[in-house]
Parts: sequence; C-alpha cells; structure tokens
Amino acid sequence: MRRTAGLAALSASILFTGSLIGFAHLRLDGYTHGTKAVSELGAVGAPNALAFNLLGFALPGLLVVVAATTLARATGNARGMALLALTGAALALTGVFPFDMAAPASLTSQAHLAAAMLTGLIWALALFRSPPTLIDAGQAAFARHGRWLVLALLANIAWQVAHQSGAPILPGWGQRFGFAGMVLWLALLGLGLLRSESGSSTRQA
Repeated sequence: MRRTAGLAALSASILFTGSLIGFAHLRLDGYTHGTKAVSELGAVGAPNALAFNLLGFALPGLLVVVAATTLARATGNARGMALLALTGAALALTGVFPFDMAAPASLTSQAHLAAAMLTGLIWALALFRSPPTLIDAGQAAFARHGRWLVLALLANIAWQVAHQSGAPILPGWGQRFGFAGMVLWLALLGLGLLRSESGSSTRQA
C-alpha cells in the first residue's frame, strides 16, 4: 500500500508540472508564466482547456486523494490524511469549475477561485497534521523537514501583496511559487515512500 501511495503522490506531482509546462508551451497567443495565471490554461474558451483541466487539475487532485487514503490504510494512522485528501478534492474541483475570463463573477468562476484557495490552505494545514502518519510510514526526516515547504505558499501570498502594492514584479511567478511548494512536497513524499518500500522488500528477500 505504501508503494501505491508513493506512486500516486509522485504521479500527481509529475502530471501537474508536466501539464503546466506542456500546455503553456502549446499556447501561441502570448501566454507566459510570469504574466498569466495557471487557471488561464483551463479557462472557458482557452485552447486545450478541457485537456488541461483534466490532466492538470482533476487527475492530479484525484491522485492526491488516492495517496492520502491509501497511506492512511497502510499505516493505520489517518492523522492529517483527511486534510490531504481534501486538498486533492479541492484541486480536482478547480478543473471541474473552470474560470470564465469573460464573467469573473459567475458561479463557475467563483467556485474555481474558492477551490483554488482551499487547495493551498488545506494543504498547509495537512503539513502540520500529518507528521505522525508520515513517521509511521517510515518518513521521519520528511515529517520533520517537509513542513518548511509551506514557506512557498507564504511567498506566494507576499508576492501577490507586493504586486497589488505596485511593486514591479510579475504576478504569475508568485502563484507558481505556491504550486511549486505543494508539488515538490508530493514528489518528495512519493519518492520517500517508494524508497522505503523498496528497502523493506530488499530486507525481506
């Protein structure tokens, strides 16, 4: 089960990152990482929007849910895993409700914004609730140090505040700092679980 959880967490990280880079590269209308939001790749009417919402938001989110629920079963400890599963569910919902650039006050746009904000907030809470479960999964060092990645989310908030205050910075990069913290955390969790499972199998052999 730890192997399944590890594969799910690592796959979620790779799929989100690959989709962000790949679909942005396909855009020929001036889309840049510095000036545009991630959500604009899946916005209503955007090129390849459906594919990005599926591969960049929905599937990675569902994989996070799988990782959280599987790890809870594998360790017999669910502390923090419900929050991690909710993080994945919120991420998936950002793809279910794409932002409408022509109608930012619409229900789908507001649902998208709410899901996006909840993704970061709930993930931050999960970081501080999950260490007992991570320790039971053989990830003691990661449980101690992985929480520092919440600084990426704080950097995003500070970046956006600075941009709104008139600082000459590109807003898109701040958002990417926040996402980078989450996907790096997922990747490190996945790799740690896979190494742990591999080491356990080797010792048993």
